Amino acid sequence: MPDVSPEDAPKVRLYRAGASGIRLTVALSLGRAFLSAVGAVALGVLVDRVVDGDSFSAAMAVMAAALAGRSLLAAFGPPVASSTANRVASDLRIRLLGAALRLGPWTGRRTGETVNKATEGVDSVGALAGSFLPQLIAGMAVPILLAAVVAAIDWPTALVLVVVLPLIPMLLRALERRFASVSARYRATSDRLAARFTDGIQGLTTLKVFDRADAYGDSIADEAEELRSETMRLLRVNQLALLAVDSLFTIGTIVAAATMAAVRLSNGAVTLGEAVTIVVLGVLLIEPIAQIGRFFYVGAIGRAAAKQIGRLLGSSSIGDPSPASVVDDDSRPGVVALERVSFTYPDGTLALDDVTLTIEPGERVALIGPSGSGKTTLAHVIVGLLLPQAGSMSAGGPVVLVPQRPYLFEGTVADNLRLADPAASTDRMWEVLERADLASTLRIRPDGLDTRVGERGLRLSGGEVQRLAIARALLVDAPVVVLDEPTSNIDLESEHRLRRSIDRLTEGRTVVTVAHRRSTISGMDRAIVLRDGRVAESVDGADALAALERSGRR
Repeated sequence: MPDVSPEDAPKVRLYRAGASGIRLTVALSLGRAFLSAVGAVALGVLVDRVVDGDSFSAAMAVMAAALAGRSLLAAFGPPVASSTANRVASDLRIRLLGAALRLGPWTGRRTGETVNKATEGVDSVGALAGSFLPQLIAGMAVPILLAAVVAAIDWPTALVLVVVLPLIPMLLRALERRFASVSARYRATSDRLAARFTDGIQGLTTLKVFDRADAYGDSIADEAEELRSETMRLLRVNQLALLAVDSLFTIGTIVAAATMAAVRLSNGAVTLGEAVTIVVLGVLLIEPIAQIGRFFYVGAIGRAAAKQIGRLLGSSSIGDPSPASVVDDDSRPGVVALERVSFTYPDGTLALDDVTLTIEPGERVALIGPSGSGKTTLAHVIVGLLLPQAGSMSAGGPVVLVPQRPYLFEGTVADNLRLADPAASTDRMWEVLERADLASTLRIRPDGLDTRVGERGLRLSGGEVQRLAIARALLVDAPVVVLDEPTSNIDLESEHRLRRSIDRLTEGRTVVTVAHRRSTISGMDRAIVLRDGRVAESVDGADALAALERSGRR
C-alpha cells in the first residue's frame, strides 16, 4: 500500500509519549526566564542603592537567590529533554512495528527504508520532541514575559523591542520553508542508502556468486556521497540561520535595548539601575530565540522524519480491514468464499479483477494458470496477507499458509514452532514433528528441540525447512490450508517425505494449492484456471491436467 497523502491520513499524535516532558521543559524555560527577570530587576535595584549610598544587602540576596534558582532549573533541563526524546522514540518504534505488521510484506516499501525510519528517523523525531519543540514554544512565550517586565519599567523601550523581536521568527520561518525541501531530500536519500545497504546484506550470497560484490559496493559509495552532499546543503542553510540570529538580530536587539536605555536615561525617564535592567533584559529577550536557531537543524531533520513516520502510521490505520472486506465465518468451518474481489499492487499492476469463487469445506482445489495470472495473489488474499480493495472474502475459521520458501527465524526448532502456538508443550511439539516426518531426524541430534536452525533456516536442508514449516502449520490446526508449491525447491527423496507430511497436514481440511507442475495437482477435486486476474474456467480434478497444459500454452 503506498503512502497516503497528508489530507487522507488520519491525525497521528507522534509526540503523545513525550507530552508531559514537553510541557515540563517549557515550564522549566519559563521558570528560568522569570527568575532571570527577577535577578535583572534586583541588579537594577542594587545599582540604584549603591549610587544612592543605601544598603543593598536585600537586593543582593534576592539576586543571588534568583540566580541560584535559575541554575537549579537549568540543571533539570537536559535530563528532562533526554527522557522526553527517549520516551517518544521508544513509543514510535513500537507503533512502527505494529504498523509494519498490520500493513504486511507487500506494501511497495523496501525493507531498508522502513528500518531507517524506525532507527534514524525515530531518533530524529525524538530529538525534535526533546529539544526543538520545547525551545520553539518557549521562544515564543519567554520574550512576551520579559517584554512585559520591560514595559513595567519603561513602556517606550518595550514598544521598540516588541517591534524588533517578531522579525526573528519571520526570518526563521522563511528559512524553514527553504529548509523543508532540503531536509526532505536528505531523508529520502538516507532512506535509499539504508535500503540499498540492507538489500546488499540480504543478497550477499547472490552478489558473491555473480562476482558483483565490488560493483554493488561502488553503488553504495555513490549513494553515500549523495547523502554527504545533502548533509552539506542542510548544514549550509543551518549556518545561514545561525548567522542571521546570532550576528544580525542578537546584536541588533542588544544594541536597540542599550540605545533605548541610554536615551531614556539621558532624558531622566529611567534611573541608572533601571537602564542596566533594560540592557540585561534585552540580552535575556534574545536568548530563547537564539536557542531556536541553534536547534534549527534538529527541528528541520525531525520534522521531515515526522512527516514520513506520520504517513506510514496513517497508512496502516487506513489499511485496517473492515468487516465488509474480510469475514471469519464460523458457521461453516472450512468454507472459503470470495465475492467480486479485486486487488491492484502499488505499482498499478492489476492482479485480481472481479473474482467470485466458493470453495466448500473439505474440498481440494488447485489454482492454475500462466505466470502473472493472479494465482499467488489470490492465495495471499485467502490467507489474509493481502486485503481485497473491492469485494469481500470470508473464511470459515483460521487459514494457514505453507509457502515455497518458508521463513525460519534465528533461534531453535522450539522457538520457530512456538510462533504458531506459544503455549505448545514439549509433547505437543514432538507430536507435530512426528506427523511432519521430522521427529526422527531431530531425535538423533544432540540438542533435539533446541537445535538451532540458523538465520532463515540455513543450518537445515531444504526438505527439513519445509517439514518444519508443516509442523508449525499443524500446531495452528486450521480448517483451511493454502499450499504454494511447497515441493518446488527440494530433491526427489525429500519431496517424497514432504508429500507424506502434506497429506497428514491436509487430511480432513479444505485445501487450496497454487500449482505449477503436474505432480502438484494429482488428487485435486477441482482446478480453478486464472487468466489476467480473472477466473477463466473451473474444471473437475479429472480434467485438471488438461487444463494445466492449456494454460501453459497460452
